[in-house]
Amino acid sequence: MDNRKHGEHDRGGHRHGAHGHDDRHGARQPERFDPARAALLDNPARFEHLPPDEVFAMLAAPAKSRVVDFGAGTGMYAIELARRRPDLDVIALDEQQPMLDLLCAKPAARELRNLTAMHVERSAQLRATADRVLAVNVLHEVGDEALAAMVALLKPDGALLVVDWNAAVERPVGPPRDHVYTAAEARERIERAGLRAVQEQTLKYHYAILARRA
Repeated sequence: MDNRKHGEHDRGGHRHGAHGHDDRHGARQPERFDPARAALLDNPARFEHLPPDEVFAMLAAPAKSRVVDFGAGTGMYAIELARRRPDLDVIALDEQQPMLDLLCAKPAARELRNLTAMHVERSAQLRATADRVLAVNVLHEVGDEALAAMVALLKPDGALLVVDWNAAVERPVGPPRDHVYTAAEARERIERAGLRAVQEQTLKYHYAILARRA
């Protein structure tokens, strides 16, 4: 991550609701993720039960395209994507400044010139510019307003990949089952936001839904 991009996000440290939006209607998880628990997001075991190979294969980002990791947290998947695909413009977007600070402090992030950390307050400049939007373990946390903002990032021919904990699967990790969606519930919510599901996949503890504009 070059120095210009490293300094591009808002350093005010403000919190403005679920991923920059105050409307929590539609969110399944009652409370926002606490930055004090950020170490959980950097647990290498995440790659074991949600392998980047599978996520990025379904994302299928075109060459030299822009990918926005919406709700990137400490950037585990954004960093890995940028490392594997130096041709991509990867934007790690989050509403919690402590998360972005942790991301930017990582040596791996500092070395990647194709990775930009950005506070969601600045996301208006990204409207309709993303070829792909990636949302890993985010859908159950965001309200409808934030989901609409996620969709607004897409180019007309862009696609959103939602990967989230599956409420239909018994698992030893992740949020309680009543805090997340089943794949069918997630698909319904995504389609209410104006997209249509074009591909679905069941992973170990997650579902993955690729959606495009209806």
